[in-house]
This record gives sequence, C-alpha cells and structure tokens, in this order.
Amino acid sequence: MLTVLYLLAVFLVSFIISANNSANSVGTLYGSHITSYKKAAIYAGLFVFIGVMLEGRKMSGTIGGGIVYQSLTFEMAIMVLFSTFILMLLFTYFSMPLSASQIIVGSVLGVAFSFGWLIHATFLGMIILSWFLTILFSSILAFLIYNLIALLARKLRFFALSKFYTVSIFVGSAFLAYTLGANTIGLVASLTPSLPSLLIAGIASFAGTILMGRKTVRTVGRKIILLDPPRAFAAQISGALIVEIFTQLHLPVPITQAVIGGIIGTGFVKGHSEINRDTIKHLAISWSLAPLLAFLLTSAIIKVSSLLL
Repeated sequence: MLTVLYLLAVFLVSFIISANNSANSVGTLYGSHITSYKKAAIYAGLFVFIGVMLEGRKMSGTIGGGIVYQSLTFEMAIMVLFSTFILMLLFTYFSMPLSASQIIVGSVLGVAFSFGWLIHATFLGMIILSWFLTILFSSILAFLIYNLIALLARKLRFFALSKFYTVSIFVGSAFLAYTLGANTIGLVASLTPSLPSLLIAGIASFAGTILMGRKTVRTVGRKIILLDPPRAFAAQISGALIVEIFTQLHLPVPITQAVIGGIIGTGFVKGHSEINRDTIKHLAISWSLAPLLAFLLTSAIIKVSSLLL
C-alpha cells in the first residue's frame, strides 16, 4: 500500500513541478514567438521524459548517502513529496516559478531534524554553494554566448541567420527540458529509486508540461525581459549546460535560477534597465523562502502525523 501511495505522490509532484518549471524550457521558445504554446509544450515535455529515463538515476545518491546518511523510508518519502506538492501547487497558482530542488532539500532537512538524523554538512554545503553558482555561472556564460552569436551574425546572410536562430532555439529548448528531467524530476523519482518511479515521473512530467505550464511560461518568457532569438538561445544553452554539469556531480540545482540567470546575463548586453526588477525581486524572495517553508511544513506534517498515529 505504501509503495502505491509513494508512486502516486511521485506522479503528482512530477506533474506539478513540470507545470511550474516548464517555463524554463518552453518560456524562451514561446516568448520569442517562434511557435505556439501547445507545440512548444509537447516538444519540451517529450525531452523532459527522455531526461528522466536516461539520467534520472544519477540523482539517487543525493538524499540517502548524500544529505543524510540513511535512506528514506516510503513514509518519509511520501511526507517529503506531500510538502513539495503543496508548496509547488501554491506557487504555481500565483504564477511564480519556484525551485523544486530547494523545496525537496528543505523538506529532507525537516525529516532529518524531526527524527534526529545526522546531516552530511559538507555535502549540504556543496548543494547550497551550487545554488549560488548556478545563477552566477549561467549569467556569465549567457553573456559570452550572446556576444559570440553577435559575431557570428555579422558573417551570415539574413535567411541563413534566421534559420540558425530558429534551429538553435529548438535545440536549446530540448536540452533545457532534458536537464529538467535528468536533475529535478530525477531527484523526485530517486527519493526511493526504482524503474517504476522513473517511468511514472517521466509520464507525469510530460503531462504537466502540456496541461498546466502556461502561466509560469508567460512569467519567465515575457515579463522578465523581451527576448529575441539570440538572447533566448543564449539563456537556454547557458542554463542547460550549467544544470547538466551539476547533474553529473549528483547535485540538485534550481532550473529556474539557471535559465533566469541566463536571461539576466543577456539583459546586461544592452544594460540592466531592460530587466524587470520587480519580477526578479519576487523570484528572489520565492527562492529564499522555498527551503525554509519546506523545512517548516515537513516538520509540522511529521509532528501532526505522530500525534494522530
């Protein structure tokens, strides 16, 4: 029975995470007016699924043997996923992209605190450091990529350049969606890793991207900065490369920070005045609150459940 409940929780959380984080893989494509939202969502959803199935297992050492020394039981994993689902649903309702990785890490810390488990401080420090480095490195890389594209553009004819932009953005969207599946959704499926959990997470991610991602796509794709094709490509590729690197290191990093860092980096090409500061401020607040709220919510759920059982 617990196995079924866990797999159901994996499905729901993967669905809502993809609905929220689809902004990162679809937002630049949709925001650049290259294709419709529906087509962009189907395209991205497919590559999220592929990322989960091919590399999702790499995140299996992040929790048990990573942040904490013990492996989570099914009951603990369900509590972590329940907290994640509530917070992701809440922030998706308010159209705010939120880091699922930060929520899950905060929730696992809530489990460790409640049960008196030892925390692997060094590994936790590496995760927290990676969160800051993600947005920094993606900003710098996007700035460099954009300037490289500008040099290339001077040597291409108009039609060749237009085709290059279109193809590059589709490639960037696919790569970013793939890393979402490999890193964030892989983390969800690997709380207690198994082939069924990976498969269910992949299917749920595909469905969530298509059915519920429209609001947060608009937030990232159009409210932060008015994206043109070279900026969209630079933001996507830089974000995807950074996430893929951290995936190989088994570190869960915020996809939102990676792609928004890339968008910020391209925005500085013509001056920071083009960046919507209010939106950036709201996103920064949500990132800061994510692990804290997850820690408190999970701790409260465990306490209430211990009183009832």
